[in-house]
Amino acid sequence: MQFMVDPGADCTIGGMVACGASGTAAVKYGTMRENVLSLEIVLPDGTHATCGSRALKSSAGYDLVSVMTGSEGTLGVICNVTVKLHPIPSHILAASCAFEDLHSAAEAVVALRYTGVPLARCEILDEASLKAFNQSRSQREEESGGTGTTPMDVKPTLFLEFSGHDETV
Repeated sequence: MQFMVDPGADCTIGGMVACGASGTAAVKYGTMRENVLSLEIVLPDGTHATCGSRALKSSAGYDLVSVMTGSEGTLGVICNVTVKLHPIPSHILAASCAFEDLHSAAEAVVALRYTGVPLARCEILDEASLKAFNQSRSQREEESGGTGTTPMDVKPTLFLEFSGHDETV
């Protein structure tokens, strides 16, 4: 089992809840809002409160977990979090696709979503991002005495990951 919200390095679970974090895996697994089952919090007046439960489905009362998730700490301090875990897929495939323009890349993502392709992650880089990526990569290689890899085309590019539990991925 694995926790699939991946906003970046050095994040804490409480911080991710407070800011309502998401990441490239939100396409398949959702953001923190969809992955927090329960919270223990301390309210501004010092009251300790628990909201939510380990149950995946509950319709009793207000959804205070969703209210607290993304509140940036203004409603209380998050002390304990129960998160949803997901099975590790047995098949994973990654791809990158360059496009002539940003609009075409966005249309490709929409088409993938409509066709039901098991898209797990999706990230887009525009021309400015790719220029910065190529520059940083080149600089790191120079510093490490690397042989020099081919820079990526400076075109809008999608980075995709497909995952599932059968070989159709």
